[in-house]
Amino acid sequence: MSKDQAITMFRFRHLAALILVAEAAASLNPAGARVVHPIVVNPAAAAPAPSSDGRRLFATAAREELNALCQQLHYKTLCTTMATLPGVATPEQLLDTSMRITAVKAAMAEMKLDRAIKSGGGGEGEGMASSLESCKESYASLVDSLNTARGTLKSGGSSADIMTELSAAGTYSTDCQDIFDERPELQSPIPGAQRHIERLVSNCLDLAATIKEQP
Repeated sequence: MSKDQAITMFRFRHLAALILVAEAAASLNPAGARVVHPIVVNPAAAAPAPSSDGRRLFATAAREELNALCQQLHYKTLCTTMATLPGVATPEQLLDTSMRITAVKAAMAEMKLDRAIKSGGGGEGEGMASSLESCKESYASLVDSLNTARGTLKSGGSSADIMTELSAAGTYSTDCQDIFDERPELQSPIPGAQRHIERLVSNCLDLAATIKEQP
């Protein structure tokens, strides 16, 4: 083989090797062997989900609004405690939660009074039994008024109707204390519950009145 033929053969083998490398690359990356079409992305699918920072800012703003509202009430700590409960983010939800918890507390007081009546009224005679029965009836009426007010609130009823029911609840909440004040020789079996319920109802009234005044 002449020198020229040897050079030609070398160049041919080198070219063949380059072709094989190119084909191998094309097989590994098909985009190198055909036209690549742009990928269309759905803008809605690509939109980022609401950030946790955004949710925290909203929750913080709602909490500040409720705390400011609670500062207008007589029993501020009771109110701010309610405002931290799950599902409370608006003044209306705060009012509904306050009425619900107050109704539960009043129902518990009613049950305690019922047990006291069945146990003989503390052994203090007929006067104690009748006083306990009157207290029990007042708390039952208190629960009814609160539940009616909650129903009015949830159905979008008027603020005036809610205030009417809460005003009645306010009267019922003090009945038991008034009964025992008139009979100093008798001692209420639930003095702590009486005070707590009176404060809860007072806050419900103040909350409803404040919300009513908001634009």
